[in-house]
Amino acid sequence: MVGTAIGVILGALATVLASRYYFRRSISKSLGVYGLLNSFVFDDIASDVRKELQFLFQKKEVNELQQLVFLVANDGERSIRDVIEPLALTIPPEVEILDASIAHRDPDALQVVVVKNPHPPTGSEIRFEFPLLNKGEFFVVKLLLSGRFVVGESSFRILSDDLPRKIKIKQLPPTAFQEARHKVEWGLAVAAVVVFLFPAWACYSAHLLHSARPELFPYPWSSFVVSRQSLFLLIPGTVLVLIFLLVGLLFLAGSVFGGEFPPSRGPRFPLPKVLRGAVFPYRMLNLPPEFNEPSKRGEEPTKTTGAAL
Repeated sequence: MVGTAIGVILGALATVLASRYYFRRSISKSLGVYGLLNSFVFDDIASDVRKELQFLFQKKEVNELQQLVFLVANDGERSIRDVIEPLALTIPPEVEILDASIAHRDPDALQVVVVKNPHPPTGSEIRFEFPLLNKGEFFVVKLLLSGRFVVGESSFRILSDDLPRKIKIKQLPPTAFQEARHKVEWGLAVAAVVVFLFPAWACYSAHLLHSARPELFPYPWSSFVVSRQSLFLLIPGTVLVLIFLLVGLLFLAGSVFGGEFPPSRGPRFPLPKVLRGAVFPYRMLNLPPEFNEPSKRGEEPTKTTGAAL
């Protein structure tokens, strides 16, 4: 009776926790902005060579050229629609927007428009207008700027139900570009079988011992006698069996998920091969944003082609 009551209580508790978890996920609404690339085009050119070069964009000379690539995604559980004020990014007045475009959208029919609103002398604003962004849908924005825009001090703005007014730029993990792995790791599967051999041996040994000494085991309860021998046998034995079962289950789960356990629950965005090849090698450098900004002490900026945001 006691065991049955405990089982009912644990089952009810597990049901409540699971229901609460899935309910919270079902009402989750989230818009994520992920930095893919922050590239200073002229930084990798020697200063003496740079003085002899002239770069023109739409017949206008550009001395500093910065390329930014962002990924904007609905990484929540609910659709984002009826936005009161669209997603926007403010560019300071010392930085000029040369070009702003959508480099990729998923799905292809996703409707999103980039609007540039200059506001001299306070700066400029780039707005990203979309009527609907369903769960898992995303688009990639490419910005070409004249000047040096400090990404780490900036954030996007939006006004919509159940969304924060400011959205910080996050770094996208490299696994987000990879497809979910479903291969079986046979090495872990074999290790799980080996680990399971101990609890199997322990249970079989207990079964054999039960035939000779039934008073040591609580089944049937009528013949059980609490003693030092029974406690010394049951408590350490049960703990060890449970530990080996848990380790074996972890190995087995890891083999099913291709060696990745717990399985990655991070966002995954299938970028086209051309775009992935253009931004991912630079992100592998994993340089902090300050490597791409002039030093506050007036030192020369670090030379690099690109860096993670």
